[in-house]
Amino acid sequence: MSAQGVSIAAFYKFVAFTTEQVQTVKEALEGFAKARGLRGLIVLGGEGLNATVAGEPGVIRDLKALVCELVSDPELQFKDSQADKLPFARFKVDLRAEIITTKDPLLSAQGLQTPQGTHLTPSEWHQMMESDPDVVVVDTRNDYETEIGVFEGALDPKIKKFSEFKEFVERDGLPKHKKLLMYCTGGIRCEKAVPDVQRLGYENVYQLQGGILRYLEEYPEGFFKGECFVFDHRVAVDNKLQPSKLYKLCPHCGNPGQESISCVNCGEGAIICHRCMPQSERNTCSKNCAYHAKVKGSKAP
Repeated sequence: MSAQGVSIAAFYKFVAFTTEQVQTVKEALEGFAKARGLRGLIVLGGEGLNATVAGEPGVIRDLKALVCELVSDPELQFKDSQADKLPFARFKVDLRAEIITTKDPLLSAQGLQTPQGTHLTPSEWHQMMESDPDVVVVDTRNDYETEIGVFEGALDPKIKKFSEFKEFVERDGLPKHKKLLMYCTGGIRCEKAVPDVQRLGYENVYQLQGGILRYLEEYPEGFFKGECFVFDHRVAVDNKLQPSKLYKLCPHCGNPGQESISCVNCGEGAIICHRCMPQSERNTCSKNCAYHAKVKGSKAP
């Protein structure tokens, strides 16, 4: 990588692609990545695309132009950050039925070309949190994400996967007379969470446009506390959108971890998460060592 460092861009777009268009977009993105050394993951399907990619600044600049052309949206928003090294080992276009999984046929069929609900810019969100007592802030992310960072006073659904969010709302009976402020990492989960909540009878529902990543661009010392999990080898970003210095990916479950151990199989030092810590065979530096530790344990007298 050049002295300019690595540029990272996260983006999504709900757009109704035909099967033929999906293939055309896939080939265009793969061709660009091969020619320009782009890395990252793009989830692509009939309802649009959802991505985080990395490369030299000029590569990311040109990729943005290509994506805007492919989705016919010159105003498409990108969440930008930087790193010293590539946070992805390879490039992949992953074809899926949903670009963010809900397993809800109503949401999937809608295509969500015109997102429902009211999008708040980071400044509008910040002002509402600061001055409006009639708000309930709701995190839509999974438990391993909320454990390392949340907005002040936010309700944590403590869900294992996003498809459980609707059940959380139904079970916890969020107040319908208050304003619900919903947020996620980059905004895409809220695009589906908001209409889902509206279908349950909630009318005053708002979402943070661009998610935590966009908010931190404008308010690094604002209401978000901790770090934001980002689904790549940076693990998380701090309030300055710099790669985490606190967390490593747990080799067993892929969640953010801080627990230092000496591998019970090979003796190497490693970092694992607190959930894996109580499992003796997971006090290991890799899945391979975990397997051998488990075999040894089963043979012990």
